[in-house]
Amino acid sequence: MLSDFDKIGYTKVFDLNLGNRLIDFQKLIYSHTKDLIVPHNADIPLEEKIKLPFRSLPPKESWSKIMNSVNSSKEFEDIISSQSIIDSFKAIFKNPKKYEICTFRARYPSEERVIYNWHQDEGTWYLSKNKNHLKKFTATMWLSINGSNSNNSIQLIKNSHKNKLYEHSFVKGQGYFNAKIDKNYTDFLDDILTVETKPSQAIIFHPLTLHRSVSSNKDNGLVPRYSIDVRYYDDGKKLNYSTNFLFKLKKLINII
Repeated sequence: MLSDFDKIGYTKVFDLNLGNRLIDFQKLIYSHTKDLIVPHNADIPLEEKIKLPFRSLPPKESWSKIMNSVNSSKEFEDIISSQSIIDSFKAIFKNPKKYEICTFRARYPSEERVIYNWHQDEGTWYLSKNKNHLKKFTATMWLSINGSNSNNSIQLIKNSHKNKLYEHSFVKGQGYFNAKIDKNYTDFLDDILTVETKPSQAIIFHPLTLHRSVSSNKDNGLVPRYSIDVRYYDDGKKLNYSTNFLFKLKKLINII
């Protein structure tokens, strides 16, 4: 796992043993969404329930309340603090500690706000004034809750962690999630990995690895994709990189 993480910027997709923690978390999602999804037999397996399509896109305000409730739940904390996840990060880091930014995400077809362009995680908080977010060597585990396919998953660019920290611009409703890449998109086509997972499978990637949401025009019939961004950092280890002068200047101005 460490070899792939260092060499190409991400691990292979692997299985996590989350046991009842995953089941409890899936139950929580279903309890919040059962009245929003299409009519169904309540006796079907839980794993099938959380793959059912929504009747329509949930109103943003009510869905934000659901997301906040899930992200602040005991079930969520039990997942991101599980021994299986800690052991996975121990395969990469000597002294892994949980990072503050861990997030449950839900993606729906036609919902543009949750489609993220190419970015590096380090670039999304580079201008932050929160000292707890800075000067840490992080890694992100993208954990699938109900499975993912080539139409609704994420993509990563092989070896992109070796280049530099690109300048990131602000995207309304998202944050600094747009890397100003100094190459054409077609230059990366042979190096793009599209992640596909089963529930409870994950991939870990480097904080400088370029990645994005899959941008697909295919209609998945309002079937949601649920995932968690789990982040840990290696306590005592520094992340070294170069970035351009303008991005450094923005950081300096932001601090002042």
